[in-house]
Amino acid sequence: IILHLIHKTTREDSLVLSKMKRSLLPIMSTCLLRTGTSLPLSITSPDVTVTRSYTLHGDGIGIADSTSSCILNEVRPPPRDPTIEEDDVELYYPTTRRAFAFPDHHRHSNKLLDIRQTSFGCGRLGATVWPSAIALSCLLASDDTTEHLIEGKRIVELGSGCGLPSLVAKEVCDATNILATDYWEENPDGQLSFGTTGGDRLVPKDLFGVNLAYNIGADETAASVRHLDWHDEMGIFKVATDFRPDLIIGSDLVYYPEDTPPLLRTLEMLLKAGGAKDALLISPLRPAYSERKALPEFRSQLEKGALGDRCEVIMDKFEMVGMGMNGDEERHDFLRIRVHTNGDGEICTNDS
Repeated sequence: IILHLIHKTTREDSLVLSKMKRSLLPIMSTCLLRTGTSLPLSITSPDVTVTRSYTLHGDGIGIADSTSSCILNEVRPPPRDPTIEEDDVELYYPTTRRAFAFPDHHRHSNKLLDIRQTSFGCGRLGATVWPSAIALSCLLASDDTTEHLIEGKRIVELGSGCGLPSLVAKEVCDATNILATDYWEENPDGQLSFGTTGGDRLVPKDLFGVNLAYNIGADETAASVRHLDWHDEMGIFKVATDFRPDLIIGSDLVYYPEDTPPLLRTLEMLLKAGGAKDALLISPLRPAYSERKALPEFRSQLEKGALGDRCEVIMDKFEMVGMGMNGDEERHDFLRIRVHTNGDGEICTNDS
């Protein structure tokens, strides 16, 4: 009823009703989950069991003239195909699977995407699908402000982890080409590595890259994976000039303080040498333990024009609410960072 009223009211009235919707959506999610019904992602839904429903709330978040916020459902993964042989990741490390039903507005249906998580011993911080990756994926799939940035474009993801945003850009948003990048141990002799390198840094093992390629369906044409070290300027330059991205995406990238300058250089090189026009990044703010220590400095550098005087940087906040099938609730606040490069020589300003 609330969703119907919002659709029918004037703009002034809908502001009040939207606040009501924001409060009631988690309750509605719980009721629908308990009855085995998903929220109205689209006209039709796959025959799956919903385990958690995610909604996004914030200014400029969502689809214009839509009766719903950005919504996606996490569902119980389908059974593993027993005819498919185990690869090295499954042979050496324990794995788990998660599945998500994303709204495919072009086809008026849901797109079911399956992601394989590996163990901490293999993937370290990139072993699991973090809330930031879910939030970014929801933005890509459900926010009409990003649609024109992805469809038919070349997308590079930094710090891909399990690769959910890259997979969404490929399968739901109809990107022409996806390059998922991250950092992991590489062994020139081809031997598997199970040791620890990088001092205090949590460096993923070499099979982490294999898992990432598995998740995005890497085929070297529409989707590929690349080892990328933000501290290696020549490597970044090669990725930028070889791939020539249109859009840069990334979630929860600002983790280690010592990585802030290299990350800024990586972004700058992808924008300038690579020719990317836009970037969409998000970073966690809440719960309190989620905010990264390096984020204040990263934000400060962006505000000071670290990416160049032809970049417009816009930062805003949004919230993701997750409701489980048992009524358990999780809330996360995120900072959304949007960067646009003006390629015609005009000087852009920074706006935070």
